[in-house]
Amino acid sequence: MTQPLAPGASTAPQLAPAPSKFAVLVTGGTGKLGLATCQALARHGYEVRATDQKLPPEFPWPAELGDLKDEFFVHRLVRGVGAVVHLGNHPNAFAGPSPQRILAENTQMNANVFQACAQLGVSRLIFASSVQAFLYTDFNRMGPPYRMPYLPLDGRAPCAPGPNTYGQSKEFAERMLQHLCAAHPRLAATSLRFPMLVGPQLIARFESLRSFSHGWFNFHECLSHLTFEDAAELIVAVLVQDAPGYRQYFPALPMQLRGRSSADLIAAFYPDTELRQPRDDIAELIDLTELTRDTGWRPQRRILVPLED
Repeated sequence: MTQPLAPGASTAPQLAPAPSKFAVLVTGGTGKLGLATCQALARHGYEVRATDQKLPPEFPWPAELGDLKDEFFVHRLVRGVGAVVHLGNHPNAFAGPSPQRILAENTQMNANVFQACAQLGVSRLIFASSVQAFLYTDFNRMGPPYRMPYLPLDGRAPCAPGPNTYGQSKEFAERMLQHLCAAHPRLAATSLRFPMLVGPQLIARFESLRSFSHGWFNFHECLSHLTFEDAAELIVAVLVQDAPGYRQYFPALPMQLRGRSSADLIAAFYPDTELRQPRDDIAELIDLTELTRDTGWRPQRRILVPLED
């Protein structure tokens, strides 16, 4: 079981050295995940380039302001890099001006980035997909029992975002990458189906809870979460892998609720879900076996909720 990180310990996994360090373009590079990714890439010796629509003071890497919906801007930006880490989308279902604009604009940005990579011969592409690409989400109908494709969850779950247009945009992006990899045999493309990403403030908020209310937790996403730092280190770990083809992973840990086992949570919130193991044998609601085998990565920090009742 993954334990909280000891003070002063490093979150970085031990990675095999890349055969040569090349320039990596990070779209959405000045956001929380983008900044953590740029920092991790720089630590591992990559040349970092970034793009976004805003530039914070003293951003330490070369960055260009621009709009990923402009295909000519994207094409120029991608030229000359060895890999692209594509994080630049509307970040959730509530961030855009309307549901239809989230779907249309995310799809436009993704198509521009993916096509530029294919046209310019970029060999490695990492895409920030979402748990909402494969977990049915209807924000007007939230409550137990929750719909899961099966348990323990892993990255192989089929897409099923329901009416959530943000999730639909991620689903279509994953399909675009699959088709591009089939058409361009040298392309290595990976979709990382990120869960709720958390920083120190949100971790502290959850870990201060002493009483239980199911409405405070993301049971509809299997309590899944990941720190920005762990997500960034995973991106570097995937970047080192250069085998061509398409892959997708669900890099997440479930929150640990004191006094409640995985079997307890399944019985209470997922009673009708298909189980890939006997209920009492399921130690974790999320299975990272394939991801860890392929990349050597494991998350270092889990939210522990010290409930008293």
